[in-house]
Amino acid sequence: MAYHVKFYEKEMKIYCILFDTCRQNEKIKSFFNSNDLHYSDYITNSWTATSLISLFSGKTPSELYHKGVGYYGTYKSILTDSEKEIWNEEMVLNCLPKDWNIHIHAMGPTRGDTKDFRFFPDEVCGIKRKVKYYEYKEGTDEESFVNEMQSLSNEDNHFIFLKYNHYHDALSLNDRRLKDESIDIFLRVLESINFEEENSLFWIFSDHGEWQNIDEHMRPPDSWLTWVSVTDNITNKKVSKDLIYMCDFKNTILNRIFSKKLPNDVLDNLVEDRIYVCEDGRSVANNDDYGEEDSRHKYSTTVSAIKKVKNRFIQLSFHSPNKQSKTIFYDNSNDAIKEVETNQKLLDFLKNGVWEWYFNYEW
Repeated sequence: MAYHVKFYEKEMKIYCILFDTCRQNEKIKSFFNSNDLHYSDYITNSWTATSLISLFSGKTPSELYHKGVGYYGTYKSILTDSEKEIWNEEMVLNCLPKDWNIHIHAMGPTRGDTKDFRFFPDEVCGIKRKVKYYEYKEGTDEESFVNEMQSLSNEDNHFIFLKYNHYHDALSLNDRRLKDESIDIFLRVLESINFEEENSLFWIFSDHGEWQNIDEHMRPPDSWLTWVSVTDNITNKKVSKDLIYMCDFKNTILNRIFSKKLPNDVLDNLVEDRIYVCEDGRSVANNDDYGEEDSRHKYSTTVSAIKKVKNRFIQLSFHSPNKQSKTIFYDNSNDAIKEVETNQKLLDFLKNGVWEWYFNYEW
């Protein structure tokens, strides 16, 4: 569905700021809490491309493409041109009115975030309009670039996506000192932000946790539970939810721009019976020995249905190549996991939805 007509009465800025791979961290939580800013649990997919796909489309990978997205089966490598057209229509960046400016900047050359290749949007979607990209100035951009964006004219509309790769890089190097330093960098970034900027919305989040802890059954928390902070100076209403889903971003943004009342806005009350679906298709969970062309790398391989029950989560996961399901209770307060009997309601939810292909596909 395309939205291109201007409905808003005031110009605004949307800040979408990603701290890649940065699992829940007490220092970051303390920053938001001590500054009376929203902070909550955040349900995601298991790796960056799919978490961003769901963020910008409001859909899980299997709702966009009939077998989801694998590590080597991303937007740029598996879809036909006609499929890309349909895919791109779902992305919120292609729903913005024509007078909006889009800014994209990745800091740190992670996984090809360089001048001629950008993980976002190249691995996620096509953007059918002019985009301003920025060259990375190491050691400078971390603390100054948000200020540069906040200095942009408030007489224009701006969508700003920033991707900080420092924690991801530190984890790749298995360097504890660099991981600690990356948290300090993120804190300085947060301290540099004027969270009182008028007519702005800040969506600051992590896309997944540390990948060495993610298995074929999407073990929590790193597989699907991270953190998010949302500050809404467009409605000037405080977000109070203690759980937000990655797919809620799109409707929230469309509601602000077009004064719509689409469901699952971050200002809506938490729906107690809501079931959240997450997917994984990373190579590490599917045995790299198969090779890039194997379907285990082209498509999603694990799907999870998750529900919050009081202060715990119940998760049913299904790993399609092995045709195995697993149900657990997860307590985020003490990181306790307990395997339980199959939850039929969660299983039926997956089997009766677009995710039913996981149960029937022959690998």
